[in-house]
Amino acid sequence: MSDLNALAQKISALTAQDVVFEAGSRVISQGGSPAPLDSVLAEIDDTVLERNLEFTADTQKINLIVAGRRLRGVLAVSSMGAEDVIGKTVSREEPDLLLAVADLISSICSSANRLTVRSLAPEPFGTGGERGISAQGLAEIWQVETDQAPQTPMGRFLNTNKSAFSAVLHVVDDEIVATFGDFDTLQTIWETQVAAFQARQKKTLNADDGPQLICFDGALEDGTAAALALADEDVVLIAYPANNIGAVHSSWRAIFG
Repeated sequence: MSDLNALAQKISALTAQDVVFEAGSRVISQGGSPAPLDSVLAEIDDTVLERNLEFTADTQKINLIVAGRRLRGVLAVSSMGAEDVIGKTVSREEPDLLLAVADLISSICSSANRLTVRSLAPEPFGTGGERGISAQGLAEIWQVETDQAPQTPMGRFLNTNKSAFSAVLHVVDDEIVATFGDFDTLQTIWETQVAAFQARQKKTLNADDGPQLICFDGALEDGTAAALALADEDVVLIAYPANNIGAVHSSWRAIFG
C-alpha cells in the first residue's frame, strides 16, 4: 500500500460514522474487541506523518513515536520500570530492545478493557536516519495475527458498549446467536413480547425497517433499564444500568446515525 493510499484510508477512518470518541481520544478497542495489540499495530500502520501516538489503556498511558507507518520507539510511559526502552529507536539489529518494547506494549495494552488513542505533535526523538520498524514487520516479529473478520454495525455496537451492559440477548433470523450476563429475563421477553411489540409499533408509528434503538427506563423488576436494538436481521435485547444511557445513545448514533 502506498503512503498516499494509507493517508486516504486514515482520513476515511477519522470521518467514518462508527468512530467513537471519548474526551478527545478515539476508542480503538472496547472489551477486548478488536484485540488491543492488533489495534495498536493498525494505528502504527495508518500513521504516515511523524506523530506522537498516546495510547490510554484503562488507567495507563504509553506514548509511541511513529512515522512512515513505522514504530520508531517509546517516548513515555505512565508506569515505572520502562527506563531501559524509553527514547531508544527500535531496529532489527537490536532484538533484545525490540522484545522489551513488545513486552512493554503488550503488558500495558493487551488486557485493557478500553483502549483509546490520541494523535499528538511529534517530539524530538533519535536521529533522522533511524527509521524504526513497520507495523507489518512488528506483527511478524511479535507473531501477532492481524487479519480479523469484519464486524457488522450491530457487532461493533455491542462490543463497544459491553462494559455498559449487564445482560444481552442477540437474535439473528429468529435464532439466538449470542448471550451475555444474566439473560434469562431477556429471553422470556424475547419469547413472549418482542414479536407483538414490533407488530404494534410498526402499525402505530408506521416505522420503517431502518436501525432502531428503543429504550425503556426501569423496565425490569429490579429497576434495571432495558433496550431493544433492531438493525437488518439483528434483534438485540439489552439490560443496563440507567446511568449508562448517555454513552449507549452516543455510541448508537455514531455507528448507525
